[in-house]
Amino acid sequence: MGFTKLKSQSGAHESFFNYSSLQLSCLLIENIKKKIIPPSIRKTIKFIKVKEAMVGFERETEMLIEQLVIGPRELDVISIFGMPGQGKTTLAKKLYDHEAISNRFDIRLWCRSSQSYDKRALLFELLCRTREIDDSTKIMSNDELAEKLYRSLKGKRYLIVVDDVWSPEAWDDIKRPFPDDDRGSRIILTTRLESMATYAMISLGPHHLRLFTEEESWMLMKEMVFKKDNYCPQELEEIGKKIARKCGGLPLAIVLVAGLLAKHDKEELYWKEIGESLKSKMQGCMDIIESSYQHLPVHLQKCFLYFASFLEDQKVPVKKLIRLWIAENFVEASTTSKSLELVAMDYLMDLIRSNLVMMAKVNSLGELKAVHIHDLVHEFSLVKAKYGNFLLRINDQLVTIFPSSKVSSRHMNIVAPASEVSFGRTITTLRFIPSVYSPLVDLDLTRSWKHLRVLDLSSVKLSKALVYALQYLIHLKYLELQYSDYIPYPICNLKELETFIVTGIYHKTCIPNSIWDMTSLRHLHITCLHICQLFEDLDNLKTCSDLVINHGVNHQKFMKRLPNLEKLSCRLYGSGTAFSKFFPAFDSLSQLNSLKIGVSGAAVDPCGFEDFTYPSNLKKLTLVYLELPWSKILNIGRLSNLEVLKLENHAFTGGQWDVKDGEFPNLKVLKLKNLDMSKWTATDDSYPSLQQVVVQGCWELKEIPESFGSKFTMQLIEIRSCRNSVVKAALKIKETQIEEMGNFEFKVIIFKWKSSRLQRVV
Repeated sequence: MGFTKLKSQSGAHESFFNYSSLQLSCLLIENIKKKIIPPSIRKTIKFIKVKEAMVGFERETEMLIEQLVIGPRELDVISIFGMPGQGKTTLAKKLYDHEAISNRFDIRLWCRSSQSYDKRALLFELLCRTREIDDSTKIMSNDELAEKLYRSLKGKRYLIVVDDVWSPEAWDDIKRPFPDDDRGSRIILTTRLESMATYAMISLGPHHLRLFTEEESWMLMKEMVFKKDNYCPQELEEIGKKIARKCGGLPLAIVLVAGLLAKHDKEELYWKEIGESLKSKMQGCMDIIESSYQHLPVHLQKCFLYFASFLEDQKVPVKKLIRLWIAENFVEASTTSKSLELVAMDYLMDLIRSNLVMMAKVNSLGELKAVHIHDLVHEFSLVKAKYGNFLLRINDQLVTIFPSSKVSSRHMNIVAPASEVSFGRTITTLRFIPSVYSPLVDLDLTRSWKHLRVLDLSSVKLSKALVYALQYLIHLKYLELQYSDYIPYPICNLKELETFIVTGIYHKTCIPNSIWDMTSLRHLHITCLHICQLFEDLDNLKTCSDLVINHGVNHQKFMKRLPNLEKLSCRLYGSGTAFSKFFPAFDSLSQLNSLKIGVSGAAVDPCGFEDFTYPSNLKKLTLVYLELPWSKILNIGRLSNLEVLKLENHAFTGGQWDVKDGEFPNLKVLKLKNLDMSKWTATDDSYPSLQQVVVQGCWELKEIPESFGSKFTMQLIEIRSCRNSVVKAALKIKETQIEEMGNFEFKVIIFKWKSSRLQRVV
């Protein structure tokens, strides 16, 4: 049945939405744009207040009521999306039953779509709510039923809630009989899928629910457990807050646990038992997560279950996750020219849009850097992987993850602590769970480990014998080590290796030149990696970190062997003596979009930079310790694609930096750290796209350019450890942005040293 009346909902996960006393709120993180109502009209409107008590987010709920009541005359759709159990239906019910809504609309209808969408049942249900159904209606075709519903709604102002929509096809079917008569009719749609919410929207963007804060979680739990008096005994409050915190901000989890606590006497011992066995009490949540998981295509199910290999509450770096997926053969090559990394990123964004995976960290350009999953979703992934023969726990630290959709019991992947690696099976992945200590590991890699594709030893210490045995793992695609001794020359036997990461190496002699013979490499990150002669092009290499460039080598020829390099971090080993054209020929790297250049040893003589040009596609540039005169920044200012510029630790020296009209045309983020300049000027037409400025440790600087106050694009200025005059200049810019530009979203963040600590003061 694709349709149920609101008051007849049942089932474990449905019970969450039947608590009429629950004062759940909208949990939105995306603001409705204020442009829906012109400012002149907005001032004359007395906003509708939500009369019912709510657990937080009164302002966001008022905004949704406003959109329903005061929005456009055309039919409008308000789409609400969020992860399972987050309160989408509860929010829709709050809006549906609100006095301001019930008094405004001629007809209000509620339907539930769900995954098992039944078009005919849905049409009958809606018709029953609008008019009497006779025998002739029961034999009508679907098209005739839709026409009859259309005529029933024609000319009326209606509100229809369509709960739990899963597919565009279902939505197109559902909305077809709803007329648009310019009478201010509204549809509220709830879904777990961002793509579905975006597909259905008409005017404003979809509303994304966020998780409860710790305070809101405790308020909701306390209200449910103690009902009317809402008083919690002091001896239960601390353990109660811990239980609420363990629910991770998920309303459904809070409701389920509160139901358990409310059924028994309010005793501290019982509450502690509930807190310790919390995960086993969450079957209702698991059922809901299961339905979201089953909706994923097979290739995304594999990628999702891979999160079981990470620790609970761990923020997973996006780059590492994507590289592991690729090494596990989870990512299919694109039929277009799109790289495997971009295809994998599409997979990740699909998981985020499904609301099973959440964003954890985004950089200044809005690029996703880390993700995480809710504790209950993580528990689900562990259980699902285990029973699918994808995951095995030997203890709380040892898990096994699957290599493919069809898994033999003899081919398993392991994520383990060092003390527990003793396995007689043939496995394809071995990863060690991070721990406080880095234990020594010594494995016989020539036996059951020879089929490994992924080997992550970044959290353990390695014996020399194990490092020498790496050469026999010829199927490896991903290898990550923490090691400070010599890596043997035969490492080049790993012809299929795509990602090679080594930390802890600080001497050139530890790195064999044979590394440059590994032509399958896509990502190479090794501390203190020196360039040498290349005999073949490394066409697959995308990223390379901590490359050391000496002035005596033919770096121009070396760079030309890396035609598809996209990201490079390198150090110039300076001698302090003058020589011409020391600076590498980075302009030959036509695909390079991110470049970081630092200096080791003596400062590089600036005479070698006269004719230097940067790659035209460069989007991000970081310069450290170069000690160049400000005159050498002209070429950087002309880069039309540059979006992020970081100048750190005397990258440039001199008392004054003058920025002219038209320079840095597309720059969005500028960070200046530990520079010795005292004066910084910029014209009104320089930095035309600038959004964020960070100034840190520039103690000689007296102020920042006043012209920042008149830029429409500016969003943020952050000041750390600078003179008071710089702070005053930033606050003056904020005043101009707000009073003259009307930019009320503009922020200034100030950090100062207080009590031997750097603290935020504004």
